[in-house]
Amino acid sequence: MNTRVLPFDDPKVPELVEEALETGKTLIFPTDTVYGIGGNPWDERTLAHVRTLKGRPADRPFTLHLPTIAVIERYAQLDDRLREVIRRFLPGPYTLLLPASTGAPPSAVKDSLVGIRVPDHPFFTDAIARLDRPLFGTSVNPSGEEPINDVAEIIERFGGVDLIVTGPVEGRPSTIVDATADPPRIVRAGSAADRLEPGEEVA
Repeated sequence: MNTRVLPFDDPKVPELVEEALETGKTLIFPTDTVYGIGGNPWDERTLAHVRTLKGRPADRPFTLHLPTIAVIERYAQLDDRLREVIRRFLPGPYTLLLPASTGAPPSAVKDSLVGIRVPDHPFFTDAIARLDRPLFGTSVNPSGEEPINDVAEIIERFGGVDLIVTGPVEGRPSTIVDATADPPRIVRAGSAADRLEPGEEVA
């Protein structure tokens, strides 16, 4: 496979990402936390390819990556309290567990919850916002290992993808927040977990 590698601000990136989403290709992309690997959340070819590359169990859901908080209601059922939680945490280095709506792709849903990210990263605020489409994603690593953030190592170990978009990443995975709990509950402490307020807790 001839993997194409481009920086996130290359003008061809939106076109190439859209082509990947339309044709079942797999891509690696930068976020504000770590690199993600994914593609079209409704394309079974891409989902299966990512599971194979990572050695990921089929019953583990992927995270839905969105360009803006405004589109979250397409995939999650929100009330005023949840909207306030979203405004507090997103965009940013968090994955929010929210009640899934009927519009959520099954690949991102488990136990009626959908995991949603809105990264604070120019790849999303520019390229993905222009496309107005979601990506499914998971960290770039064999399951059970630490995320890989070095581009040369990513190319060496995950060369079986179609497109690699490079860009700055922080290097720590997102903090997973169960937003259905009141107050919100930290399921996995990662990037920016120290922003917890009194009353919030780590599971």
